[in-house]
Amino acid sequence: MAIPWDKPQHTSLLLWDIDREFQDAYDAYGQWEARHRRRRPVWACFSKSRDDAVGKALSLGRQVQRLMEAGKETFGTRFEEGDSKCHTILSAQLLRLQYEIRQPLYDSVLSSTTTVPYDDIIMTARSIRRACLTALREQYTRLESPTFSPILPPPRFKVEFCPFADELRKDLKESKISKLRAKKADPQNRYDDREICPHCDACISVTAHSGLPAHRAILFTSHIALDPRATDDKATFACNGCYKNFEDSYAFLDHHFQKQIGSNKSCLRMSSAASSARSSSSWVTDEKFLENDPSLVEQCLKNCLLRESMRGRTQTKMKNKVTIREVHSSGGD
Repeated sequence: MAIPWDKPQHTSLLLWDIDREFQDAYDAYGQWEARHRRRRPVWACFSKSRDDAVGKALSLGRQVQRLMEAGKETFGTRFEEGDSKCHTILSAQLLRLQYEIRQPLYDSVLSSTTTVPYDDIIMTARSIRRACLTALREQYTRLESPTFSPILPPPRFKVEFCPFADELRKDLKESKISKLRAKKADPQNRYDDREICPHCDACISVTAHSGLPAHRAILFTSHIALDPRATDDKATFACNGCYKNFEDSYAFLDHHFQKQIGSNKSCLRMSSAASSARSSSSWVTDEKFLENDPSLVEQCLKNCLLRESMRGRTQTKMKNKVTIREVHSSGGD
């Protein structure tokens, strides 16, 4: 079952769901392997290097568990609950695991002709594990040195994409031929899906989305130029409809997919819903801010107020928490 993006999440529970999906995928692969082994020649059964690699990849790994335990020991329930940035990334990995790994394995088990896409499964599983580790590490850093912004920045009505993204989008529109030439982040690792933008050196995790065959071009044409002040090289993606930013490539691809199919979760549907609600609302805004898209501006302002009120409640809750730590001196006093 897909995770709704608008529901509150919990870091430890999301990791539990991801681990459960990995176990289900591993069980499905075991069923396919047992069925396939009976049809293979005897000599082929002894060559299990690739099979073992797939089985080993279908696991969340001990590093995630160790990092989770370290976070709980340092920050307690705050780390278990997590924050919205971590939740967004983990929710995207859960969706990716369900649709890009578990479903293809189920199809292979139920079909007598479908084979397991070994390389795709290994690459996707390792990418999911890396994304989970990165999300937990970044959450640990944010809790370690919290920064509170009492006022949100003004709504964004324009996105400055990377010049390479603009040029690539222009080429695809004119000639329908992609001139996308990017280098691998780790050329020695065939299962590393990260690529480097040739213009801004942003690192893009080229994740696959089963509903978007041109996922690679979509990611490269939608990434924002890397900020020179950024502490890492991870790319950020932006929707050209609602201008929302995404730090996780699969979360952005699913947002793009929902907009493409016109689902209820699409930002276009939400914008039209806000427009219809405007007629019955007493919301008043300054006229100069309503020149571009009144419904979008109105919805952005409402979202800002909602997020500010939630931020204030969170700060009050955190201030009321008292952390007691036991300090041991080196002299044994």
